[in-house]
Amino acid sequence: MREWEHIREAWNADVVEPIGDFIDAGDRVAVRHTWRVTAGDGPEVNMEVTNVLMVRRGKVVYQEFFWDHAEALKTLGLPEQDAHADS
Repeated sequence: MREWEHIREAWNADVVEPIGDFIDAGDRVAVRHTWRVTAGDGPEVNMEVTNVLMVRRGKVVYQEFFWDHAEALKTLGLPEQDAHADS
């Protein structure tokens, strides 16, 4: 988490907004979201990613980002048709 705190220090503001349902997969959860960043004098950045988080005792212990939503859901072992349902 310190790495993220260090990265965020360079930004004036950032906002993460879910654009889909949270998908519960046992000890992991996936969520598709947009991430908007304003960085000082630089351009605004808008990213759409799916984040797969591993949760232990209510805390995130691992996270992985995917540009491709279907690929992220595949890592959770969801059938192919479910992977495209939220796209």
